[in-house]
Amino acid sequence: MPTAAIDLERYLEDIESRLIPAQEEDILDAWMRWANRENGSGPYEAPKRQPAPSRLEWPHIPINDAIADDTLCLYRELEGVNRALENGTSYILRVRANYGVGNVSTCFGCETFVMPEETDTLPNVKALDEDAVARMAEAPLPGPDAGNMPAIERFARLFSGIQQRYPRIGRFIRPEQPDLQGPVDNLELIMGSSPMFFAMMDDAELVHALLKKITALMERCMDTWLAYFPENRKFANYFRQVDRGMICVRDDSAMNLSVDFFDEYIAPYDSRLLKKYGGIVHFCGRGDHFIGHLAELEGLAGINMSQPHLNDMNKVYAATIDRGIHLGLSAPKIPDTKGHDARNLVWLP
Repeated sequence: MPTAAIDLERYLEDIESRLIPAQEEDILDAWMRWANRENGSGPYEAPKRQPAPSRLEWPHIPINDAIADDTLCLYRELEGVNRALENGTSYILRVRANYGVGNVSTCFGCETFVMPEETDTLPNVKALDEDAVARMAEAPLPGPDAGNMPAIERFARLFSGIQQRYPRIGRFIRPEQPDLQGPVDNLELIMGSSPMFFAMMDDAELVHALLKKITALMERCMDTWLAYFPENRKFANYFRQVDRGMICVRDDSAMNLSVDFFDEYIAPYDSRLLKKYGGIVHFCGRGDHFIGHLAELEGLAGINMSQPHLNDMNKVYAATIDRGIHLGLSAPKIPDTKGHDARNLVWLP
């Protein structure tokens, strides 16, 4: 659908008119109490908003069109807000600069791989060849005009302007950080899985040099984003929830690594980010083998995970909710919490 077919102001006005301040304040306050560990029982549930159907037809914008056009990118995010208002959810309303997993890796030269139109799926990236990886280790840090960063900054400028013009949107629709992955997740995108695993065994010096550079770029990206949205310096929203801290680090690659490799290659760089920003770590797949080590990282407020059926949840609970670390479960149902402190658990079906 061409941009001209979307009058963004009509949809912004529609969203603005359907936001009920007293209701949204209650939901936001409830999530802030959760973030401040003031919840008295669990698993935690925020109050739901009353369903508020739109008077407009909201045509769906495919992701390939959205990532190619700033207005359509924001409109597609507002599609999610519209659904949340229609369905009466308890989640924080949010938008993000949604360009896929390659926001950091494209800055280092990875080529974007756009998925077939019919899949309506976010793009991925192609790994660099061995020579390009070697050059990356010696090259200066990419500038702010590299990769997806200009598109992300345009999105930030667009939405921060909307926040000023639409006071309810500015108060109640929170800008979620772009997907910056995690240091090792980015390294796997940049090198490819097998080359990264072999390098971890055979060339630790190269791996650490690359991870230091990736982490430094993630810091630059976060600092730029937070300059636009300083409200996210104390509490930030990730995966439909709110928690302390500013950053969400992704550790999906950790499921393929031993605890020793977690300690050598993941913990130092996650720790650097969490100490600076505070926040949460997300992972998919199996993580019960490293979660005790992850839970020790300074600045960690919470963990978000999916696929609990792949994990020994007693180990997960013991490392997280029993120690006061929040756990967000993105799963169809909650595994048994008997004997554990469910006050620190939030279910995100």
